[in-house]
Amino acid sequence: MQHFISVEDLPEYHENLLIVKMMPSAQPQLAAPRRGVRGVSADRSEPSAGISALEFYERGGMIKRVTPVSRTAAPKQMRGGMRAMATMATSLSEADREAPGLASGVNVIEMIEDNHVDDLRMALARDPNVEFVSRVARRYVMAAKKSRPGKEMTIAANAPNLSQMWNLKKIKWQDVRSRRGIKDAIGIKVAVLDTGIDVDHPDLKGQIKSYSFANLDLSRPSGDKDIIGHGTHVAGTIAAKINNNLGINGVCNCDLRIWKIFDDVADYISMRSGYAYFVDPIMYFRALADCIEQQVDVVNLSIGGGGAPDAFESSLFANLIAGGTTVVAAMGNEREYGSPTSYPAAIPGVIAVGATKIDDKVASFSNRGNHISISAPGVGIWSTLPQNPGQFGFRAERGSDGWPREGKPLRRETDYDAWDGTSMATPHVAAAAALLIANRGKMSPANVNARLKSTAYRVKSMKKKTFHPDYGAGRLDLLKLLTS
Repeated sequence: MQHFISVEDLPEYHENLLIVKMMPSAQPQLAAPRRGVRGVSADRSEPSAGISALEFYERGGMIKRVTPVSRTAAPKQMRGGMRAMATMATSLSEADREAPGLASGVNVIEMIEDNHVDDLRMALARDPNVEFVSRVARRYVMAAKKSRPGKEMTIAANAPNLSQMWNLKKIKWQDVRSRRGIKDAIGIKVAVLDTGIDVDHPDLKGQIKSYSFANLDLSRPSGDKDIIGHGTHVAGTIAAKINNNLGINGVCNCDLRIWKIFDDVADYISMRSGYAYFVDPIMYFRALADCIEQQVDVVNLSIGGGGAPDAFESSLFANLIAGGTTVVAAMGNEREYGSPTSYPAAIPGVIAVGATKIDDKVASFSNRGNHISISAPGVGIWSTLPQNPGQFGFRAERGSDGWPREGKPLRRETDYDAWDGTSMATPHVAAAAALLIANRGKMSPANVNARLKSTAYRVKSMKKKTFHPDYGAGRLDLLKLLTS
């Protein structure tokens, strides 16, 4: 995959966005009409500092939109245009179907201009009716740059011969398949939160359940297509049809569930980095809440970003892990920038995965760090891609008015292609966790992590140590994981 974003250009947090959780004590003030709003009777009570600031910014037309994280909290319409206040009041009063209690009162505030965000954040932080308020961390895919100097990318419709899938040979996948008594992961629920999936891909069709938020009232459009292709690639590594005389083999056959958490609008980064797609925070939070509700066994997150998680993102992961869900995430691909810490891989309890090459050495892009659990093949990984054309983003060019605009699309392959990244390493470990649960019975995430690490192959570069910041406990060994 052509990963064209320079990390130096990429802010850790979304511009214009805040996430806030209001306490139940705020509901009367949020719902009550205020003096000075045309056509509405005056209310004699004095609003708290944070609610007063919200009211000020909304009256001034500086709040573009407020979106409740809970899908059940549809905003009530009020006279005077005070829709943001009504939305926040409703988010407190509606029951939460997904992750009960977690999303109550949680809203994402989108402002017109970023220079007002910190002022509102500080006002809300001082308000006793506010449980927490924070900037919203930016998350993106963890596929790495593949250099093809002087050449445009070409369509690679055919995957290699199955014997050339070095990644499966390296983790001893065929040895596992040939062993009697080893169960497949049928019935084990594996969730992939990513760019979507091509549900009609012949190597995936009938293998998946796909969820999207295309019909929900979101600020930016998001259809049911996988434009980028990243989610389809990750899904293929986990669960492409096995021995069907087509394409590739996935690691396991499982109950694969896909959530699209990216919108379809590319954001401008810089003239150097162009336009790229990012995780939509509302879709991301709702997908995590769905995983809690559905009690999935394993979650694959081949996404990351340097912004520390806010209190709500942290609580969603804490609830997932406490509920018995094993969460596997990519370490990140910024080694050349000093391996900055990437989340959600660095969230406590998450299994963080690095990438290795065919010679079992760490990939040149793979982040190192003391939170890494294990490594897996992540260079030249063949997997499925959407059959329809798409792009990773766009180059930036100057318009006639001097402002940047979308230029030439950075196209991806179709059908199949070999990609690099800790994104590509992570699904090997997620699928291995599913197979482990299928064969050993329900296990706590901590026990799954411990088992993965105790059976990992200690590569030569580890010099017989039990831990290395490049590899964690070593490279995934599927045979030892399931048989020792």
